[in-house]
Amino acid sequence: MVKRVIAQASAAVSVVGLALLLGGCGQPQETPAETAPASSPASAPAGSASSSAPATESAPGTTAAAPETTAAAPETTSAAKTGECKAGQLAAEIRTEPGGGAAGSVYRSLVVTNTGSADCTVRGYPGVSYVGAADQQIGAPADRDPAAQPVTVPLAPGASAVAQLQQTNADNYGPECDRTDVAAVRVYPPNDTAWLEAAQQTVGCANDEIVLMTVGTFQPA
Repeated sequence: MVKRVIAQASAAVSVVGLALLLGGCGQPQETPAETAPASSPASAPAGSASSSAPATESAPGTTAAAPETTAAAPETTSAAKTGECKAGQLAAEIRTEPGGGAAGSVYRSLVVTNTGSADCTVRGYPGVSYVGAADQQIGAPADRDPAAQPVTVPLAPGASAVAQLQQTNADNYGPECDRTDVAAVRVYPPNDTAWLEAAQQTVGCANDEIVLMTVGTFQPA
């Protein structure tokens, strides 16, 4: 009798367990949502400035102003404003100064005057030579006096500049001079290829190996 009761109880338990098992299979089980692992900041490569704030970019459409520069005004001088005197705006004259005689030569003054309407300047040695009545050059041109010092001489209209001119007597050289009559002295202003003439009647040497004149630089008259 006892064994029968136990057997019935065991059978009842088995039926209940089977029922529960079947009930569980009929209902889908909810899968808990997967939680994404917390992202960790990427490690910066060694030596990089990961801790520095990124550079701020300029707002679009804006341009950095260029530094303001001011060009210096070119320095102006009276020489830059006033041009050199040219032959066409000058007149020339040979003057014999009192007491200008020397052994075998005479010191005279070569004077140039601004006959133009504009200011100009002369500086340095003029070119000087004798010419005949037919306007041909006679003999060698004048040597330059190495002791003379060049200065800039401003010439307003009507103003003059003077250069010392030493003229040697042609008779000092005898027959080899080949004496020739002179009608004028040809004058080239400094830095000019044109010339003007100062009247002077004298005697020169046609021999172009004989130098009869020495000229200095222009100075204020």
